[in-house]
Amino acid sequence: MDIEINEKILGQLEVVFNEILAAYTKMADLYEVKKHALIKMDSEILKESDDNILEQNNILIDLNNERLRIIKQLGKEEMTVSEIIEEAEKIESPLTDYFKEFKVKINEVSKRIMLLEQTNVELIHQGLTMSNKILDIILQACTPQSGGYDCHGKNSQGEGPGVSSICEDA
Repeated sequence: MDIEINEKILGQLEVVFNEILAAYTKMADLYEVKKHALIKMDSEILKESDDNILEQNNILIDLNNERLRIIKQLGKEEMTVSEIIEEAEKIESPLTDYFKEFKVKINEVSKRIMLLEQTNVELIHQGLTMSNKILDIILQACTPQSGGYDCHGKNSQGEGPGVSSICEDA
């Protein structure tokens, strides 16, 4: 394939990669907001952050589709960033350094997102555990304690050894 065409395609990839990096960085920021909402147990902010995360995910899907469309112009179905770097080095593209920096930055952002996701899962797990304990306490408080009453409906736990009505009649 012509070197000029490859350079043009690499330029298109650079534009898309800039948008991808910005989108992943925003995604990491949204996960950070979600983490703080989980800590503060603020359901409004949590719902808003979840909605924003879903919206950002749709943007990332569109950007990935655009990336794949551009890569198909190189005659390939899929290429990793490392393969793109190799292609740029073959034609001695000035964008080679950009793609190397991109690879480092996207790895840093993806590690940050992964750690935030793990933290958020742990916070959700802790929140569910706390909710279950609170629910158990509420249920125990609302449930009548039938074992503590005798057949006449009197509290039998607070009294000492009692005499049954049969013994009293005798």
